[in-house]
Amino acid sequence: NDVGRLKVTNEEWDAYRFKVPSLRNVALTAPYFHDGSSTSLEAAIRDMAYMQLDKKLTDEDVAALKAFLMSLSDKKRMAVK
Repeated sequence: NDVGRLKVTNEEWDAYRFKVPSLRNVALTAPYFHDGSSTSLEAAIRDMAYMQLDKKLTDEDVAALKAFLMSLSDKKRMAVK
């Protein structure tokens, strides 16, 4: 039901386009997606691989991608968690 930026711009070009934040501190900002439907980083990684690439990732792939995303997080903020 969410038509994305179309609601804001009224430009047909923006239908089903969503403005997304950068990946910095993404590991610290659950829940994920524009509607908060994914509560864990691992689930979000799996969902994105499937939705965007039609790929089912192995546990090792998910762990590697999670490690990369964790490396983009502010170490001071991570210590607070």
